Amino acid sequence: MNSDFEANLQVQELQAWARSGAKSKLIMVCGDVDETLGLAQSFSQILKGGDAVALQGTLGSGKTVFVKGLALGLGLAHADEVKSPTFVLMHVYPTRIPLYHFDLYRLEEDKELEAIGFEDFVSDPKAICCVEWAEKGIRYFPKSTYRVHLEILRDTERKITIEK
Repeated sequence: MNSDFEANLQVQELQAWARSGAKSKLIMVCGDVDETLGLAQSFSQILKGGDAVALQGTLGSGKTVFVKGLALGLGLAHADEVKSPTFVLMHVYPTRIPLYHFDLYRLEEDKELEAIGFEDFVSDPKAICCVEWAEKGIRYFPKSTYRVHLEILRDTERKITIEK
């Protein structure tokens, strides 16, 4: 984020979009990691307990970076505390609203999600649930899920589409 003014403007734009109630898309292009972190920090300000964020995109598209920004926006002290839970499946971050962070990349069958009670996590009214490679478990998500698709445009440039 280049300035507090720009960050506040972005939060206001996201809040207006979220309040609109209609199914819609918000498309933004981020030129580098800092802009992606800033967008996610702004986006975190519209999230509340019970919200789920389904992250999709190819390897290296910035899904974990986006979660880092969400965690920072929710009060986590350091972005480097956020690690992709590829091998452990889930991390919980102690933010002002607990943040569940799943990575389903290594998931072979969605029945594995039933075994860990994934549906309970993704709809926990006291937490926010972010899921990388969400397409592997999308049937468990509530209808109100935010869908975030990250696309690589150039080395550091990402097109980020947020749908509700």
